[in-house]
Amino acid sequence: MFTGLVEAMGEITAVEPRGGDRRFVIRTPAGFLEGAALGDSIAVSGVCLTAVALGAGWFEVDISAETLSRSNLNGWSEGRAVNLERAL
Repeated sequence: MFTGLVEAMGEITAVEPRGGDRRFVIRTPAGFLEGAALGDSIAVSGVCLTAVALGAGWFEVDISAETLSRSNLNGWSEGRAVNLERAL
């Protein structure tokens, strides 16, 4: 569940095509991912995505072709600023 309140701003630092899917690497501010675990849901500009990799100040998400076709994520590229919110 999400509150709809933006907690932080992030930035897409890499976009990797994977067939019809994509993987995004998203940079976060210090402390945003404290306590985060693989599989956690993170809202990225309103789209609920699942963390598939985590590091100090970044996380990665896989975005399916279906999600790309039903959202505006298809037009996202490196350097894009995004709103971030952790699930409750």
